[in-house]
Amino acid sequence: MISEKGLLNSLLKAGVVKEENLEAIERELKNAGGPLTTVLERLGIATEQEVLDALSRHYMIPAIDLLNYEIDESAVDLIPADFARRHLIVPLRRRGRILTVAMANPGDLNILDDLKFITGYDIEPLLASDTAILKTLDKLLGNEDVMSQILESLEEELEIVEEKEEEPDLSELTSLIEEAPVVKLVNSIITEAVRKGASDIHIEPYEKFMRVRIRIDGVLHEFMPIPQKLRRAVVSRIKVMAKLDIAERRLPQDGHIKMKLPGRTIDLRVSTLPTLFGEKVVMRILDKTNLTLDLNKLGFEPKPLEDFIYAITRPYGLILVTGPTGSGKTTTLYSAINMLNTPEVNILTAEDPVEYDFPGVNQVQVKEEIGLTFASALRSFLRQDPDIILVGEIRDHETASIAIKAALTGHLVLSTLHTNDAPSAVSRLIDMGIEPYLVAASLNLVVAQRLVRKICSHCKVPDNPSPEALKRLGITEKDLEGVTLYRGEGCPKCNNTGYSGRDGIFEVLPISPELREMIIRNAPLHELRARAVEEGMITLREAAVLKLLRGITTVDEVIRVTAEE
Repeated sequence: MISEKGLLNSLLKAGVVKEENLEAIERELKNAGGPLTTVLERLGIATEQEVLDALSRHYMIPAIDLLNYEIDESAVDLIPADFARRHLIVPLRRRGRILTVAMANPGDLNILDDLKFITGYDIEPLLASDTAILKTLDKLLGNEDVMSQILESLEEELEIVEEKEEEPDLSELTSLIEEAPVVKLVNSIITEAVRKGASDIHIEPYEKFMRVRIRIDGVLHEFMPIPQKLRRAVVSRIKVMAKLDIAERRLPQDGHIKMKLPGRTIDLRVSTLPTLFGEKVVMRILDKTNLTLDLNKLGFEPKPLEDFIYAITRPYGLILVTGPTGSGKTTTLYSAINMLNTPEVNILTAEDPVEYDFPGVNQVQVKEEIGLTFASALRSFLRQDPDIILVGEIRDHETASIAIKAALTGHLVLSTLHTNDAPSAVSRLIDMGIEPYLVAASLNLVVAQRLVRKICSHCKVPDNPSPEALKRLGITEKDLEGVTLYRGEGCPKCNNTGYSGRDGIFEVLPISPELREMIIRNAPLHELRARAVEEGMITLREAAVLKLLRGITTVDEVIRVTAEE
C-alpha cells in the first residue's frame, strides 16, 4: 500500500541514512514491515525527530506536529484516499487557490505535480512523520465511504475472477460480465453517482490502474478505483447495457442506457473512446427529476430575463444561446420551449441527442451517419408548416444559412453556438460565411451563459477574501458596505466541497437598431461589446459578482468561471 522508496532516497540525500544501511533497512521492511521511521528507530539508525529535523533542513520546509494539528475537514476529500495512503499525504487546509498538505516526502516533485493536477489547487507542502500521517489518515478515513464498503463486500466474490496477463477471449468475457460481482459493481457505481447528484461518470483506464471520477456541480471528483482484474469486464458490462459491440474496441461507440432506480427512471448517454490502455467510458446522467424548466429559476437578473422573454415571444427572428459544453444551454432552450409549448403553435426541434422528450413538441434525433444532419432536418422543417424551430447547434455555414433564412421568412428560430460571450456570436456567424446584412436582419438576441456553484447552506460561514482577489473582480469598499461574503466550510451534505447546486449567470444582448447598423458595416468585436455595455448589457463577470455580493457563490468560484473583463 505504501511506497517507501522515494522517502528513503530523500533520507539518503539528507544524510540520515547511509548507503551501508540500505540492505538492513530493506530486509527489515520486508520481514517486519511498518512505517519507515519506525523501522529506522528499531534498527537504531535514527529517531523520528532526527528524521524530521534532517528533512526539514534539507528541503527548507517546516515540520509540524500532525497529531496535534487542527485539520480543516473540508480539505480532506480533495485528495483520493488511496492516493493519500500510497504517497503519505494529509490535506490540512485550503485558502483561496492554495491547498496545504502534510507530506512525509515533500521533495518528490512528481507527487506535487500529481496533487496539483488531481485537486486543481496550488500545493503548499509541510513536513510530517510517516507514522503521524498514517495515524491521521486512519482517523480521517476510518469510516470508508459507500463505494469502499461495496468493494469490501465483493472481496470474496471477486476471488472467483482469475487475473490473466493475456486479454480474455470473447466467450470468456461474455461469461464474466454476467457474473454477480461485475453486475453489482457497475450498478453500484451508477446508483451511487446518481445519489451524489453527479452529471457524468468517467471510467478511465491507465497502465496499472483504472479510476472512476464523477462530475458534481461541474467539477470532477475522484470516486473510486476499479479492481485491476475487473477492468475489461466493467467496460464490457456497460457496453452490453448500452447495446454496443463488445468485440469492437478500436473505434468510438455511442449508446444509451435506461435504468430504474427507487422512485424514478434515469437515462444514461454512453460514449466509449479507445485510449492507449483501453477504452474510456463516459456516461452522461440525464435525470428528469433534476430538470428545472422555469425561466424564473435559472438565475437571470430581472432586466435580462425581461429581454429574453420579449425575444422568445416575438413571432420571428433568430435567438442564440452561447457558452461552452456543460454551461446549461440546453436547459435554457428547453425552458423557453416549455414556456412556448401551447396547442396553437407547431414546434419542431433537431437535437443531437434528444435529452428529454416534450409532449406536444415534434423532436428529431440527428443521425449524421445516415445523412440526417442539422441542415437536412432544418430543410425538412421548412416544409412542415412550423411556427417555432429549435436547432441543437449551428456548426457550419449550411446550417447557419438555413436557420437565418427560416428566421427571415416568419419563423422563430432558437439555437446554440460555442462562443465565449454574447457579442462574439455575431463574429462567429460572419466567420461562417453569413453576410453581415443577413445577420443584422435576422438576429434578435444573444445569450451567453455559465454555471456557478452555490455555497452549501449547511456549512455556510462568513468569508474574508484577500484584497487582491476583490480588486481582481473590480469590487470596491463601497460595494462591500453592508455586505457579508460567504464560503462553505465543507460538510457531509455537500461531499465536503463547500458547494451544493449551481446557478446560472447570463449575459443577454438584445440587438438594438444601433447594433444592427454596426453589424451591417462589420464593426470590430470590441466596438460591438463596448456599445452593448453602453446600452446596459450585464456582462458574465458582472452577473457573477452580483451573485457573490448576495451570498450565493464565492470569490474563488467567480474567478474560476468568468474571464477578466
